[in-house]
Amino acid sequence: MKKLLALACSAAVLAAVAGCGSGDGTSPGSTPSATQSSSSASSSAAPATTASPAAAPSETPAIAEGFPEALLPLYAGSEATASSFAEDSELLTASLTATSTAAPEEIISFYVAHFEAKGFTALEGESVDSTPTKDLARTTGEETETVNVSVVTRDGESVYTVGANVLPATAE
Repeated sequence: MKKLLALACSAAVLAAVAGCGSGDGTSPGSTPSATQSSSSASSSAAPATTASPAAAPSETPAIAEGFPEALLPLYAGSEATASSFAEDSELLTASLTATSTAAPEEIISFYVAHFEAKGFTALEGESVDSTPTKDLARTTGEETETVNVSVVTRDGESVYTVGANVLPATAE
């Protein structure tokens, strides 16, 4: 069961990261597509649906306006490269990708401590193939909330993604 949960969490993070790419042909350094979609949607008429909070430019362009930074804080000394989030009445899904000169183990340790302080439990396993990764879970009522942290090293720099699927009421 834990492996299934870890696999589901990893798949959710990969899906969130894939959604961070720019699908409209803009430059690679542009703000994530979730931000672009929300911005362009707000400038045109849209059908009345329950949508994510509108994203607008923020002090750190890679961090979408309204991003739940208390839930997914940026590791000290890191540079955010992309973020995305969506929330409805039942689920908040957020993803943060950043770069750091810190070792993968330091980054993972920071996030494990952060989420354990919020009641999450670290699951078994330290990597998938050779990629350092950690899955965490928390049961709230009948719901299971999940977090995944994974780090790859590129050109001597750690590139990491933290993704979470939580109940909106517990996102603080």
